[in-house]
Amino acid sequence: MAAISFIKNHKKIIVGALAAIILGISAYFIYQHFHPAKTVTTETQMQAGTTAGVENAATNAKVPISCSQAQEAASQIHYIVANNQPPQYVVYTTASEAPAAEKTAQEKANADFAIVTNPANSSETVDTSKLPQDTQISLNQYNVQAYKKVLHTVSYAPKAIDNPSPKEVGYSVSRKITKDGQYIGVGVDYNFDDKVAMMKLEYTW
Repeated sequence: MAAISFIKNHKKIIVGALAAIILGISAYFIYQHFHPAKTVTTETQMQAGTTAGVENAATNAKVPISCSQAQEAASQIHYIVANNQPPQYVVYTTASEAPAAEKTAQEKANADFAIVTNPANSSETVDTSKLPQDTQISLNQYNVQAYKKVLHTVSYAPKAIDNPSPKEVGYSVSRKITKDGQYIGVGVDYNFDDKVAMMKLEYTW
C-alpha cells in the first residue's frame, strides 16, 4: 500500500523520469544509427604499430580498450612489420571491392576492429575511393580481437590444502555481451562430497 501511495503522490515525477529515460534511450539508438561504428580503419604501416594507432582504430570502432591492450596489439603489429612478415590477412582485390573485402576479413577473424595499411609504402595510406574502380590493389590487414567472443572456464577445488582429492569441479561457457568485455554465461558444478550437480549463471567483467 505504501508503494502505491508513493506512486500516486509522485506520479508526475515518475512519469517525467520514465519519459526522460525513454527519450535518452531513443536518442542513443538514433545516434548509433546515423553514426555507425567504423570497424576498419586505414592507417600507415608506421602508425599501425603504435599504441596511438591502435587506440585510434578502437575509437573509430567504438570499442573501449585499455592502454595495456593497445600496447600489446601495437607491439604485435610492430613486430610483424619490423621483421617483414606478412600479416594473417592480406587483401587482394579491386579498389571498388576493397571496403567489402576488408569488412569480410575482419568479421571472418572475429575481430573487434581492423587496421588496413599500404604494404608498398610504410609512410603512406591507400585511399581506395580515389582510385579507378578496377584498380588491382593489395593491402595488409591487422585484425585486433580486444576481447574473446566466448570464454570457457574449468574450476577445481580440492578437499583441503594437504588433500588434492577433488571436492568440487566445474565448467562454464560465457559469451561476450558488450564491447568492453562483459560476459554472461552458464555452467555446472559437481560436488563429490554431496554427490550433487548444480547449475549456475555467471556474469564476468
